[in-house]
Amino acid sequence: MPESHEHLTTLYWTARPAVHTVHSMIKNTALLFAASLSLLLISPAHAGNATAVSADDAQTAVVQGAYVVDVRTAAAFSQGHLPQAVRLPADAAQLPLKNLAALLATAGIDSSRTMLIVGDVGDSNAQALWQRLASVTSGRVLWLVGGVQEWQMRGHALTEQITSRYPVPQFLVSFDTPVNSSRMAGSRVRTSSLLERNLPVQLALN
Repeated sequence: MPESHEHLTTLYWTARPAVHTVHSMIKNTALLFAASLSLLLISPAHAGNATAVSADDAQTAVVQGAYVVDVRTAAAFSQGHLPQAVRLPADAAQLPLKNLAALLATAGIDSSRTMLIVGDVGDSNAQALWQRLASVTSGRVLWLVGGVQEWQMRGHALTEQITSRYPVPQFLVSFDTPVNSSRMAGSRVRTSSLLERNLPVQLALN
């Protein structure tokens, strides 16, 4: 009997890591499936310059120079994030337009270019910012629906490195109001006097 008990104990501790791995895989797969289903509920009003993407498409966008915006907590961000990512507050989508513009400007994000919004799998904060930016910017706005979890499952690496960029002043205008010449274009952003300052900006915001 003692030998049988010892055998079962050994078997348990031997199999435990494999069981934990399988459990994690099943959990992540279920989360990704749920996130994919959530795409069916996305309002068609955001179908213009807003696109929900997979991790592989997100990786292509990063390589092509997309600005990566992470809305996870500071702790999660510090443990690993997509290359060149900047962290914005989780409630960034709820900010008044001028405050959101100031946040993007300080982070060095040019909203006239492609932006990739990242959070956890199916992150509602990421989705909200994705939809908000699509309604106030001329740039293409992507949302990595599967979040950092899908990014890692597809074999793409995370980094802990903090990148510095120069500030990029913005002037955001809701598409619900007439767009006029005061709306800032990419060329004007790059010639701003603020952009000429030699002051790099830390992208990991508190």
